[in-house]
Amino acid sequence: LAYFISQAHQRGIELHAWFNPYRISTTSNLSGLHPSHVYHQHPQWVLTIINRSEYGGDTANMYSNTLFMETGMPDRDQRSTSVILDPGLTVVREYIINVFMDVVNRYKVDGVHMDDYFYPYGGIADEDAATFAAEPRGFTDIHDWRRDNINLLVQGIYDSIQVVKPWVKWGVSPFGIWKYGYPPGIVGLSSYSAIYCDPMAWLNAGTVDYLTPQLYWPFTGGQDYGILMPWWADSTANHNRHLYVGHAPYRISDYHNWPANELPNQIRLNRATDGCQGSVYFRMRNGLMNNPKGFIDSLLTDLYRYPAISPAMAWKDTIPPATPCSVYVETAIDEYIISWHSPAVAADGDTAVKYVVYRSLTEPIDISDPANIAAIVPGNLNDYSDATTSSFHYAVTALDQLSNESDLTSAVILSIDDMGTASVPAKFLLHPNSPNPFNPTTSILYELNVTSPVELTILDLKGAQVATLVSKIQTPGSYTAVWNGTNQNGRPVAGGAYFYRLKGDGFSATHKMILLK
Repeated sequence: LAYFISQAHQRGIELHAWFNPYRISTTSNLSGLHPSHVYHQHPQWVLTIINRSEYGGDTANMYSNTLFMETGMPDRDQRSTSVILDPGLTVVREYIINVFMDVVNRYKVDGVHMDDYFYPYGGIADEDAATFAAEPRGFTDIHDWRRDNINLLVQGIYDSIQVVKPWVKWGVSPFGIWKYGYPPGIVGLSSYSAIYCDPMAWLNAGTVDYLTPQLYWPFTGGQDYGILMPWWADSTANHNRHLYVGHAPYRISDYHNWPANELPNQIRLNRATDGCQGSVYFRMRNGLMNNPKGFIDSLLTDLYRYPAISPAMAWKDTIPPATPCSVYVETAIDEYIISWHSPAVAADGDTAVKYVVYRSLTEPIDISDPANIAAIVPGNLNDYSDATTSSFHYAVTALDQLSNESDLTSAVILSIDDMGTASVPAKFLLHPNSPNPFNPTTSILYELNVTSPVELTILDLKGAQVATLVSKIQTPGSYTAVWNGTNQNGRPVAGGAYFYRLKGDGFSATHKMILLK
């Protein structure tokens, strides 16, 4: 997992760890389970359920296995025995939450995600009657109690994440139909009654950050994508949460034989619908990488031809990171090299985890147009090489871990322009040092628009001079000085606050910095 996270982050990709919380097995043959498996360690936590064709006592959903094959995944756990952890036990919920939080605490995951296996799709009769009698929590209806069991787990995971890493995203992927007949015209298995999955309760309680309903159906029919998706989008938007639709590209090449334009048309509807923030595809190997009917080509050349910024979650954080410092563009053979300095720490303690490099033929650059995104760069890098010979304007923003975006910093051109004249800074300017706070060194950037005597000095809080970094005449241009935390005699100074002051012809500026010891 650590390897996957590092590789994803190097490519600007979020990684959400995926969990199947209750399921132990979809067969009665458990010989392959390790002796340390929870099944062996806590057999009193286990329910063994013989699957049925009825679903939770909802007479509107007394469908055969064939319906589920048409509205979900065939043979998931329909024709076998389901062995699960008992959702009604408090100790089971605590155990599952601890498993989730072990991953959240020990790994740099961007999110955690629960699949749609709650109570078995094959139905449940009275296998959990003893648990209901022992832990009813005031419920008299076992169906309401089962839904509450799931709701308590969803809330418990959400609350636990908020305590330790509130920036980690928490999502669930429910079956694509909430209730039979919702919205009007939709028929099929009711997740509310069959597997006791009630995502509307989670939205009402605010205990998820996003939903990924499995809308594995085409336009038209009893599970019409054109009806279901807008209903989910409206439901999540009304509760200030995100919708990332679950799509089924595997159905392009299996017996469903979807036409080549089915999924592209679904994506276009997503983008035209308020409240839909994106898509999730099942599955990578069979549906994307095998490129059924050219689907991945349609993403690369059309629908996904521009980079995208993950949508920000305003209910989690709205404070943007500080703006990148001193963005410069240098020309090389058939490319531009854009470089910048890391911004200061933001008011909420966040730093830049990614940078967005924008380019445009015109100014000002419209950052709302994804066609102007040249690249999204990981936060451990401070440069980007753009292989082009066109004359672009460049700018850079910073993103924090929840995709809040900083203000734009336009680039200063350091090279000789097309007319053969040297580009120079527009004015005398002293930039914030970076990093700040720092230990042991920090960089101080400044720009001169005229030839001038320059003096850059370090001062203590009383205004006494500690060190002189620059004292000479300099020509127009951009400069960087480095202070290593020593005084004029080369001896380390104490940790604490210091000032740095730049003086030139008719110009003086002072900034504060913190040396950590």
